[in-house]
Amino acid sequence: MKIQVRTLLILGITICIMIIAMTLIAQFFTLSSYQQIEQGVSATDVNRVTDQLSFETMQLSNSARDWAIWDQPYQFMDDHNPSFIASDIEPGATYKNLQINGILLYDTGGNPVITEWYDPQLGTVTRVPQSLIVYIDNNRALLPDGKQQVERSGLITLPEGPMLVSMHTILPSNDEGPGHGTLVMVRSYDEDQIASLQIRSAVTVHLIPVEEAPPVPGLDLRPPEQTVTPAIVSCPQNASIISGYTVIRDISGSPALLLQVDSPRTMYPQIMATLKFMVISSIAIGIISLLVIILFLRRHIVMPLVELNTSVKQITETHNLSRRLPVTGDDEIASLNGSFNTLLQDLQEKETALAQRSGELAEAHRKATLYLDIYLDVLTYEIRNSTLAIRGFADLIKEGAGDQEKIYARRITEIIIQDQEVIRNIEMISKIFKHPPAKVPVTLHDAFKQAADHFPALTIPCEGCDISVLADENLSLVFYNLFSNSVKFGKPDVRITVSARDNNDGTVEVSVTDNGPGIADRSKPVIFERFLKGTDKRSSYGLGLHIVKLLIEAYGGRVWADNRVAGHPKEGAAIRFTLTKYIPPR
Repeated sequence: MKIQVRTLLILGITICIMIIAMTLIAQFFTLSSYQQIEQGVSATDVNRVTDQLSFETMQLSNSARDWAIWDQPYQFMDDHNPSFIASDIEPGATYKNLQINGILLYDTGGNPVITEWYDPQLGTVTRVPQSLIVYIDNNRALLPDGKQQVERSGLITLPEGPMLVSMHTILPSNDEGPGHGTLVMVRSYDEDQIASLQIRSAVTVHLIPVEEAPPVPGLDLRPPEQTVTPAIVSCPQNASIISGYTVIRDISGSPALLLQVDSPRTMYPQIMATLKFMVISSIAIGIISLLVIILFLRRHIVMPLVELNTSVKQITETHNLSRRLPVTGDDEIASLNGSFNTLLQDLQEKETALAQRSGELAEAHRKATLYLDIYLDVLTYEIRNSTLAIRGFADLIKEGAGDQEKIYARRITEIIIQDQEVIRNIEMISKIFKHPPAKVPVTLHDAFKQAADHFPALTIPCEGCDISVLADENLSLVFYNLFSNSVKFGKPDVRITVSARDNNDGTVEVSVTDNGPGIADRSKPVIFERFLKGTDKRSSYGLGLHIVKLLIEAYGGRVWADNRVAGHPKEGAAIRFTLTKYIPPR
């Protein structure tokens, strides 16, 4: 990946991460602050509703107290005068003025004396709900005992719905004397009362019996009795409504109702619009910042690096060390270009010095080669003439000398023949280096026969030699040198065998084996090296095999030493080499 693309990716990922982080942080702080405010507003609405309920309970308590501390009901509890009922209890105006639904009078024994109920929808006095009578009868401990002034007010829940109840001891107007029972005033909290409460509180109110209330996260619907103020929990219902919840206790202090107050989320659309604006602004700022950074980096960092890379590639391709990079400014890239120019200058100077030195070495090599050629030509020429003259005199000695002198003359002739062979090998090595052989089709059998004719005393078979390979006329010298080494290091009755096989990969493998003393494993890797010998005997063994290696490698093959019998180096040697098979064109 190029540095320009990698830089764009890194910048893009960084800007995206920053935008996401800024958005999340903004949402976290903004929403959390808004939620705190919203929950505070919701709790205020809940408290306003509970305060209104408390106010209505206090109003009912004041009305009950005014009626209970009055001579007429006090006298009625003694004489049961029906005129009190007809004039003060049964008229509907009494219930309307007091905003109540029922008046009940109980004697000091807890027995009902008067149970009157008013239906505001029908506008008539009806029977008290039996569930109210049963509730008071089951909870007589709530009624004052009549011995002292006692007041109890609160909420009760009945099958007909929640009701506000206020109980007070019946006393004379001077608030002295023993109590003559209990006065109970009841206000039914029906839908009309709840609607009136909603109007006064400016919120939506739901009163749900605890037994029927759904679970509210974070709110205990049955808080312990020692809890003075029930908790208030607020939960958003949707984008426009948030609900506050609290538990309302009844007159006995037990959880009775779940109060749900629904408040409008007036700030929520504005908050969401603000967050949306912040997100869009962050994205726009991020994109603009990315473009500005990209342009800055492209102009001051990426493009100089691209130009540096292009210049280096061109210098590498053209090998033009005289080219220089532009150095503008004082930043790190300009310093890098300057350092690169210094490096180019050093390389150019060293290249010039190296070229000069190479020319000097080439001239020295040419002169050395010329002197060596002259030396070899003179040396071989003079040595050949000297050996020919010595050999001629040795032949003359053999003709007229005695037996002992003939032995010495024959020995002189053998040494001269060896010297002549060395001279031929040196000339061949020089020829191979000067003029590498041109590969032409050669039949293995012809090259083999040409070499074998020099050893008339030996019968050398050649199996599979009717194959043409790519070599030249010196291929016979390979066979000759190998035969010579076998004869030189083998026994008088040494047996030599030549075989060839097609490797089916475009090459032919030729093996020359003998039953001589073999070649030690440690000597096999070095016998083809120049002047290194496989034995301690003084001979041209190494030089002959070195010529074999030079010729085979010049033909494109390879040569190696092996055992005639695998795993038994003392049972004879095998010299194997490969040649390229000649395939006639079609």
